Amino acid sequence: MKSIKTKFVTFAIIAISIPSLSLGLLSYFKNEGLVRNHVTRELRVLASNVSRELDLWINENYHAVSVLSVSSLIINELALSARDSVSKSSNHQGSRQLVLSKYLSSFQEKLPTIVELTLFDLNGNVVASSIPESLNSVIRGNEQHDMLTSNIKIKPPYRSDRYDTAVLELYSPVLSYDEKVIGSILATLNMEKFMSSLVDNTDFSLGEITLLGYAGNTILSSNHKINYSASLDSKTLKQLQDYGGEALAFKGLTHSKVIGLISKSKEAPIIVLVERDYAEAIAAWIELRNLFMSLVGLLIVIVGGIAFYIGHSIVASLSYLIEGTKRILNGDLNVQINEIKADEIGQLTASFNKMTENLRCSQAEILAAHEAMQKQNQQLKVLSITDSLTELYNRNKLDAILIDQIARFERNHRPFSVVMMDIDHFKTLNDNYGHVIGDEILVSVSQAISKSIRSVDFAARYGGDEFVVILTETDAASAVITAERIRAQVAINVNSQIKEVSLSITLSMGIIQSEIDDKTPKNILSRVDGALYKAKNSGRNRIYCAHHPS
Repeated sequence: MKSIKTKFVTFAIIAISIPSLSLGLLSYFKNEGLVRNHVTRELRVLASNVSRELDLWINENYHAVSVLSVSSLIINELALSARDSVSKSSNHQGSRQLVLSKYLSSFQEKLPTIVELTLFDLNGNVVASSIPESLNSVIRGNEQHDMLTSNIKIKPPYRSDRYDTAVLELYSPVLSYDEKVIGSILATLNMEKFMSSLVDNTDFSLGEITLLGYAGNTILSSNHKINYSASLDSKTLKQLQDYGGEALAFKGLTHSKVIGLISKSKEAPIIVLVERDYAEAIAAWIELRNLFMSLVGLLIVIVGGIAFYIGHSIVASLSYLIEGTKRILNGDLNVQINEIKADEIGQLTASFNKMTENLRCSQAEILAAHEAMQKQNQQLKVLSITDSLTELYNRNKLDAILIDQIARFERNHRPFSVVMMDIDHFKTLNDNYGHVIGDEILVSVSQAISKSIRSVDFAARYGGDEFVVILTETDAASAVITAERIRAQVAINVNSQIKEVSLSITLSMGIIQSEIDDKTPKNILSRVDGALYKAKNSGRNRIYCAHHPS
């Protein structure tokens, strides 16, 4: 028997050994020093340009914040806020805060790099903010002291959970007209905007750019695959700092080995790390390919010829199996492969034919079992939400419907009404005529209810002889009309369907309309139960509507 394993081993030895040995000999003659010097020059220029652009970006935003800090509206409102704080007056604080917040928001919209502007008074309390969530913030201690000094302060950048990106916070004091500090402005900058501007510029495509904190923590990177919880090794960071602008090979944040260097920003506590994949950087061996083209071409011809012969002998036999597998995937189980050879593929073909035969035999059983299971699941679903006697919705489904209707009411403010009813003197009827007649009364009443409501309404058995009807997008006045229709239908249906005894079945009903304070099904059911209670106490066989239009 011819062994397919022998064919694979022969191909693997020839295909791997010859190229590996040849490329290994070529790599030996590679001049890594020249390549590293070239890469170092490119990375040094890139790092310098990124640092310069970062400083310019910070200065531009600082200038914008400085312009905002000398706004007459900001100065006047801070002065008024300080005066109200001294006099403990709050007469116009709310309106001033709204005006300032809108002013900050309009200013922020003109500067896409700023994601939040916050104005603080001398006590570190927020006077206004472009983000409502920041209005309850307060600054204390050293941070407040820094914010109120006469010079601009830049906090170390960090990854913000609120904005899901890296941010840089800078703040500037607000001076009164007599040059006294009366507050400060905190601007939060989206550093992703800065990085995007670099990524979109081809001048910054010579390597990957990563912004680090002084501790080596990762702030932002042009590589979206980077793990921001990772940090540059402290030993590696110190070596990069000691070597200044020289490129070093080290373990990178996204590659197992990189070549890179660092540069520090003059305006912020940020380290600019530029790097390239080491394997990519030293790929200069490709340039030597032309020198050895004849040898490589010969290797390709030899390996290609051998691979073609072995591959053809294997694929020709496997093609039948591949085609048969595709037909099975498309749902065709009438597959039979007749070409069987005396090797491992032949054994696989025989097993394949046996498998398809078993699949054909069991397909009908699987489909039948699936269909039966689907029917059972549907029956279980119906049983889980309906009352077995009346076939109306049960209490659990009623609660779910009420939750949905309350949510709809909160969204579109279109009211819905709820009718709760019970059968008058049902216990006496049960005692006098027995539970069988009692069950027939319940079924007849439920049928009368179903005939009297729309397809978009819901009817449920609340418990015992109590029923609840939910009328969607219906006010109380319309609900009273529907309730009267149910009473009339009960008088016709129930008294005519039960032939064994002469009965006069009446209902007591309570009606409510949804209100703003209705937050849970319990609120709704409690109110409509109270309305039903009043209907029964008023003499039964009547409707009591608890909603009175204003």
